[in-house]
Amino acid sequence: MPERDERIVESVSVHPLAGQRVRACDYPDLEQIKKAYNETIPCIDEPAQRVSFGTSGHRGKAMDGSFTALHVGAVVQAICNLRQSFGAAGPVFVGADTHYLSQLAYQTTLNVLAYNQIAACTDCEGDFVPTPSVSRAVLRYNENRSEKRGDGIIITPSHNPPDCGGIKYNPVSGGPADSTITKAVEKEANRLLETGYTLPEAETRQGESRIPYDYKGLYVEELSQVIDMESIARADLHILVNALGGSGMNYWHAVCEKYHINADFINDSYDPRFTFMTYDADGKVRMDCSSPYVMAGVIKDGRSYDLVLANDPDYDRFGVVCGPEGMIGANAFLTACAHYLGTHRDFAKTGIGKTVVTTELLKVVAEELRADVYEVPVGFKYFADLLYEEKVFFAGEESAGASFTKRDGSVWTTDKDGIIMCLLAAEIKAVTGLSPLSYYEKVCKQLSRATYTKRCDTAVSKEEKIRIAALDKSDIGADKLGNATITDIETRSAYENLPIGGIKISTADGWIAARPSGTEDLYKLYSESYRSDEEAESLLQDGKVLIDEALRDKK
Repeated sequence: MPERDERIVESVSVHPLAGQRVRACDYPDLEQIKKAYNETIPCIDEPAQRVSFGTSGHRGKAMDGSFTALHVGAVVQAICNLRQSFGAAGPVFVGADTHYLSQLAYQTTLNVLAYNQIAACTDCEGDFVPTPSVSRAVLRYNENRSEKRGDGIIITPSHNPPDCGGIKYNPVSGGPADSTITKAVEKEANRLLETGYTLPEAETRQGESRIPYDYKGLYVEELSQVIDMESIARADLHILVNALGGSGMNYWHAVCEKYHINADFINDSYDPRFTFMTYDADGKVRMDCSSPYVMAGVIKDGRSYDLVLANDPDYDRFGVVCGPEGMIGANAFLTACAHYLGTHRDFAKTGIGKTVVTTELLKVVAEELRADVYEVPVGFKYFADLLYEEKVFFAGEESAGASFTKRDGSVWTTDKDGIIMCLLAAEIKAVTGLSPLSYYEKVCKQLSRATYTKRCDTAVSKEEKIRIAALDKSDIGADKLGNATITDIETRSAYENLPIGGIKISTADGWIAARPSGTEDLYKLYSESYRSDEEAESLLQDGKVLIDEALRDKK
């Protein structure tokens, strides 16, 4: 059977601080961040300080001039200028996570919307609003509506460090905007900055433009449409919720109260410095609930619980610890979830969505279920229309992000939903009596197939990132990956023939893939073996040699 948790294999040894509590010297300086956010004027001639939409919006830091009030204002003004051409003329549903910069950007966003006399739906309790709750709100509002449809703005850098900021746009479909839309917003925002954009005066007309909206109440009330909450309650599971100081921490309390779930809570208060965190594998503070280093404390302390459930700051990612069995890796959990849903729901055999770097075991599961597979480039935006049009009942990516349809097969969210993924872990345990990890191992035995996955992150220059994204079949001079014959080289996705922004090289027994990070100066190298953990490691090392050679030749 595969390893019980997937580890990030570093190109250098794991940092000695990995898994340890963050030291005070590494806490972010909030006053300096605020000053930089409000006072820094971006240098538009510097590429790193222009608006740039990656796989999930524009992200950056105030301290290096890549995420400032002017960036946020220009992005929101660009959305205001263009949203009608994207089919939106109603209110904007606005959500923000618990990053410090998110709270600053939230006020900027509301000011710009008010200046443009566009109604903003804000939380009626003044609470944070998770990513899936915004997606759900947009879909709920637009249901059976053909005119004056709403859209969404979500302010979050996801799992990234405490000093980071981010903003993304979700159009009328409720999911992340596709490349056509993001390129248009990016172009318009940079045009505004180039022509001397200035922010509207603070608090402009905000009072008359805000619409109180019950994000949490409606989301929690509707959860029984997508999760078998009655079975979870009857099973009387003992659950530990690691709220990770994120935007859905009060959602968890409401869920457990309404549906009578026996849960304890940790890290369920607002702390914009995230002082309770442990260091990730590379020694950085990163709120990635799928990392065993970030979850080191609860893995140890969670042995007495049936499950430990965790989410990142905007609650679009999941982390699941199966009590004394340990943490289940993202790919393994996606496999377990897809199989469980496909065998415990009646979805009329609609499809499964996966990215090019997500486990191939999902294809095996789909084959058993006689379901179609939709393989797309990295980025949940490629799943939005598939979920919206109900072509897939489940869509997942290896970076611990997924969503699935309601129990009747209709759309739930078109963005990642870490809350329902965690609750599905509880449902699997309640209904089958098996932890998600044990259920996964049962599926592997049934399919006579297992998966062993690794990932290596390597620091590179911005120029090298561009070369990695542009790699082509002709750049791979070898016919073997290690000792195995190369059977396929992909640079475009199987679904809709889209560029994957990197390269995937396959053999009969596994594959490697290389793609640049959308947020950091590094590239990610993935490997998957169908045979053993050791071979996944060998594939990773052999793949790194192959990619390094291709990059040298491409200079």
